[in-house]
Amino acid sequence: MKETSFDFPAQAIVAPLCQALAQTDAIVAAPPGAGKSTVLPLALLSHFPDKRIVLMQPRRVVVRNLALFLASQLGEEVGQKVGYRIRGENRVSEHTRLEIITEGILSRRIEHDPELSGVDIVIFDEFHERSIHSDYGLALALEVQQGLRDDLRLVVMSATLDTQAVARLLPAARVLSSEGKMYPVEEVYTGQVAPRMLHQKVADYTALACTNHSGDVLVFLPGAGAINKVTQLLTAKRLPGVVIHSLYGALDKATQQLALDKDPQGRQKIILATNIAETSLTIANIAVVVDSGLENIAQFHPASGLTQLQTQMISQASATQRKGRAGRLGPGICYRLWAKEQQDRLARYSTPQILREDSSMLYLSALGWGTTVGQLALLDKPGSAQLSAARSLLLRIGAIDNQQRITPYGRKLVNLPCHPRLAHMLLQAQQYPGAAAASLLHAGVWIAALSEDTTGQTDGLTAHDVLSNLQGHLRSRLQQQAKRYWGVLRQSGELCAPAELAPDDIAAVIALAYDDLIAYRTGEGQWKMANGKGADMPGSTYLGPWLTVLKGQQIDNQVYIRLAQPVNVETLKQLFPHYFSTTTEVNYHTGEQRMQARKVSRFQQISLLSEPVGSMSAEQIGKAWYDYLLTLNPTDWPLDDTAKQWLHRLQLAATLNLPQPQAFDTPPPWPAQGNPLTIISAQQLVAKLGRCKKRSELAKLPWVNMLHQALPWSQQHALDTYLPTSIMVPSGFDRPLVYQPDGQVILAVKMQEMFGSTDPLFVGQGRQPVTLSLLSPAGRPLQMTADLGQFWQGSYQQIKKEMKGRYPKHPWPDDPTSAPATTRTKRAMR
Repeated sequence: MKETSFDFPAQAIVAPLCQALAQTDAIVAAPPGAGKSTVLPLALLSHFPDKRIVLMQPRRVVVRNLALFLASQLGEEVGQKVGYRIRGENRVSEHTRLEIITEGILSRRIEHDPELSGVDIVIFDEFHERSIHSDYGLALALEVQQGLRDDLRLVVMSATLDTQAVARLLPAARVLSSEGKMYPVEEVYTGQVAPRMLHQKVADYTALACTNHSGDVLVFLPGAGAINKVTQLLTAKRLPGVVIHSLYGALDKATQQLALDKDPQGRQKIILATNIAETSLTIANIAVVVDSGLENIAQFHPASGLTQLQTQMISQASATQRKGRAGRLGPGICYRLWAKEQQDRLARYSTPQILREDSSMLYLSALGWGTTVGQLALLDKPGSAQLSAARSLLLRIGAIDNQQRITPYGRKLVNLPCHPRLAHMLLQAQQYPGAAAASLLHAGVWIAALSEDTTGQTDGLTAHDVLSNLQGHLRSRLQQQAKRYWGVLRQSGELCAPAELAPDDIAAVIALAYDDLIAYRTGEGQWKMANGKGADMPGSTYLGPWLTVLKGQQIDNQVYIRLAQPVNVETLKQLFPHYFSTTTEVNYHTGEQRMQARKVSRFQQISLLSEPVGSMSAEQIGKAWYDYLLTLNPTDWPLDDTAKQWLHRLQLAATLNLPQPQAFDTPPPWPAQGNPLTIISAQQLVAKLGRCKKRSELAKLPWVNMLHQALPWSQQHALDTYLPTSIMVPSGFDRPLVYQPDGQVILAVKMQEMFGSTDPLFVGQGRQPVTLSLLSPAGRPLQMTADLGQFWQGSYQQIKKEMKGRYPKHPWPDDPTSAPATTRTKRAMR
């Protein structure tokens, strides 16, 4: 083994790591340049000669290059002691003891072999990137370890890692840290750059770096589109002795390798890369980093079922990783295209993928494993909206039942290595009756491959156009994936060329995968999708009235169709007869403030035809009003004041949990919320609502009687007894109590009616004070108080001075506590 592989700080933790793994798991925190990805796997290979090790990396290009480097350190070819496996490609043999894989491969291996046979140590490298696959893979590995393989050892490694969080999942693990090996890197902040000027500024600073420095320049950009634009700008500058390379995941192996290696002609290199170059990759001769500070991330929108690729500022952890690339070989410089004060405002870590992407595959995979997402040992778990969208999709395609249990069909879907949508499409195409199945399946595997391609490098509005004109590496990559699915489905014969696919077959398989995105034209370039969302697709009018949508994007609140295929309505009726319906719908007409009936023909949530219907039954009207009220907050209901007062009293009764002495047994709980729909039976309410033609008539219904009678007798009695609608005041008259939404109880009464009294008033079995709104003889508010005795001794004297002259006919005694309460004038009292 070459000694150069150990000239890294990570060598210092080799011995404690080997000691730890003899007994337990390990968590390794090592900053950029420590050599953890190279030193530690080879050290474990040497220390444990009888063990087999799996090393997970987040990216395909890293897997290939790391395997090549580690094998070279052993003086061997890849596929001997060190091999690799990625989707559609593997270089392993019976001699392989260190296998480097992409993250998704581990979880599928465990699902097919729960004992993880032939694997002794699993290393999760660059775990800070927090992909769904790495999180899920670690969760499954922990279950294997705890349930079947207590001899299995797990190592979690990262350059920027919250070790405390990981330690909660692996409480027995030994935490080890290494120093980094990085030369000083000067940070140059350029100030905030306007988005429209970003590409030009990146090109300018890159050219400046080439002029002022002799080493190669690594430029970080958010995606392939930005890389292409900056490439054009730099090419126009005609920099002497400089060669420009691109580096991102969709490029072929040869192009990626050219970017990673030293230039054979000794020219200065500019490498325009996405965050694929942040970690693990060995890139020769980098002296300068130009960092745009941006990255593209996928954000799933559960309401539309679409994913938005949005550009955002990177985290502090990513900024540290990128900067570190300039300090591997010697002192370097990092140009950051943002303001220095903005650096401290960056998020500490990037949002984990599991919190922002579609969780349908994770949800179904967990059920297939025999557990649920909630029971998995995950650092973070998908939000309720993500899980709800996943459940809805899986239920619709028959992968789960109404009790959220996986179905036999769902288990077939789990066995296919793709998203449940695509797995469902492939199985439906394969099982299609008659001779059409073969042609549908040819289209299905090509569409599955095209759907998974995230490069966005497809030209044309229709999927048929794109597939018919595939060229170069893109065609090769999609063909490889299509053949993989062809083989997984155990199909015989040759896969047809993409140009031979029939447009109708392409449309049909897209519809099977994305039935909720089928779109109907509503205007020039405007469409309505089956999930109810509106969408834009400029220049698409000629495509016909119906589209199946393969790729869409949500930007803010607007949905855009990016790639689609026209479809005949007859095809949709054949595939989805149950989605077409004609019903009489009764809905509230805002302008007329009344219910209106229409005969409506629909495809899912797309209204195809709507025409008025002359008559409606009382039951139809009642149900329509009921549904309308469901959409309103109870505070917005058309209720009269008496009904609103009753609801406020009920809410106070629940807050005070008033006793119910008339209850025969254990008192029933008070309703938790004052929503009439939770109190009155739907059948009774629908019958009453069916008599109302207009909204204004709703307030005239006997709400208080219906509500009161709907309560158990014990609660009716307690409400009437402890929270009365009125109270007798010292003048001998009953005066109404006003119950407020916040629980406050107000008694508005003329001041003279309270003479002679100093005692506070209460309701609710003496637990809720009554606030007095003392009025003038003309009924105007003078004072609010809950302490009448203090009022008489205090502010009453000032009020008396002001009111005595204004209302001389009414009594204003010096001592109101001894004066008789009255509603009469002084003359009438004589």
